[in-house]
Amino acid sequence: MQKNYRILIILFAAITGTLFFQSCSKDDNPIDEPAKEVVPKETQKVTQFAIDVLQDVYLWSSTIKSVDVTKIKDPVAMVDSIRYSADRWTSLTDDAKGLTDSFAGEGTSYGYSLGVYLFSNTSNQCFAVVQFVYPGTPAEKAGMKRGDLILQMNGTDITTSNYYDLFYSSSVTLGMAALNGNVISLNNKTISLTAVSMYQEPVNTYKVINKGSSKIGYLFYTDYTLKSHEKLLEVLQSFKASGVTDVILDLRYNLGGYSLTSQILSSMLAPASIVSGKQIFLKQIWNDDYTAYWKKQGEDLDEYFSYTYNYEDEDSKKVSLSVESANLNLSRLFVLVSGNTASASEATITGLSPYIKVTTIGEQTAGKYCGGIVFTPEDIYETPDAALKNWGIYTMVYRYADKNGNTACMPDGFKPDYEVADDPFDRYAMGDEAEPLLAKAIQLITGESVTTKAAVSLFRPKSVDKAISRKGALNNKLIELPGRYKLNKENQSPAR
Repeated sequence: MQKNYRILIILFAAITGTLFFQSCSKDDNPIDEPAKEVVPKETQKVTQFAIDVLQDVYLWSSTIKSVDVTKIKDPVAMVDSIRYSADRWTSLTDDAKGLTDSFAGEGTSYGYSLGVYLFSNTSNQCFAVVQFVYPGTPAEKAGMKRGDLILQMNGTDITTSNYYDLFYSSSVTLGMAALNGNVISLNNKTISLTAVSMYQEPVNTYKVINKGSSKIGYLFYTDYTLKSHEKLLEVLQSFKASGVTDVILDLRYNLGGYSLTSQILSSMLAPASIVSGKQIFLKQIWNDDYTAYWKKQGEDLDEYFSYTYNYEDEDSKKVSLSVESANLNLSRLFVLVSGNTASASEATITGLSPYIKVTTIGEQTAGKYCGGIVFTPEDIYETPDAALKNWGIYTMVYRYADKNGNTACMPDGFKPDYEVADDPFDRYAMGDEAEPLLAKAIQLITGESVTTKAAVSLFRPKSVDKAISRKGALNNKLIELPGRYKLNKENQSPAR
């Protein structure tokens, strides 16, 4: 990255000129001026680190102007304010390790995913509903199920100010509730949970549904993690052995993850001829400077369907994976979606759509059409400053597109082919054939209707704006493998 030598010289001249003027002027009438707040040097270095990354490798690098680092008190807020207007995802963190650990699906958690809702537009009081639970977790062991209502936490009301404790506290006592008509009230039941450090298995629910001559494989998948590859392979092998003819891929709560995982899963679903022929899965479109740089370096930015994958996982362990035994050779795919379907999930739909008929059922998806990399100071500086330790910036570096260069989910996501509301209040378990989204998919496959009970009568609750659903969720992230790309060394500073 280019050092701004000219700017530094101008600043130096301005400073020395001011000192000279002050030394030559008479102090006949001194005025006490309030001391200006000085931004710590460490903070200035963090700001400069963020600017260096954004001006170089950011997808919208041309929109990033230089800033006076001596005036930026909050680098995290600065990144949020200067990122491109359509970018809701690029973010700076002082816990890069914690961020990358969450990509692995690991962390301390209760093991549930919640929807958090406001009682009214004029109140900050909230309630939560369980969307699903991870197997083997404290929430599952306590008997929590989809549709369970939570009205209190540790004996107090849940509000927009404290609901984060539902995810980030070390222990919690939940005041459970019941729905009677349009009224939610406590039901005198409490559940006490203690968070544990664990891997939350994203291959959550799977089964084979037999309907007449149709054998339907159903898979509820929650995060695109590298650790899920073996389990995905196992499940799709079992589908193949069972003679599955159609697959329903439930991504309604899948907020994203690794682009490689999307590629691998798609290679197990796509037509065999497409995979064996190593056809293009996705294209990556970087900023103009890096597009030219990768071309000069001979770097192929296309991703391909393949039966074999060799990569390094998050722990730098070399992995060799073959997926041919799990390829289902599908000509069509049914995907269950919602506003919580994002990033790697949308990339899966994008990459498969030119080759097979992908039918989406549910609600409009999130519209996360970019891939990102977490950059640390070690990635961009030859000798990074100790003050930058554990800082990192998750940066959008490319837009993904199908083999024809189209990004159909940009900018607002995929509008479903069949609109069906996702309603956890109906209390159907994931994989229940009467659950409305799954029932619609089964109907489309078999031509036969599935009986479902009437929707619960409930006021239309409003979600808390930008509420998290679970700790460690890969919220709107499409992530590249660590170290896959080596940045342009010619643009890197020797030290910061």
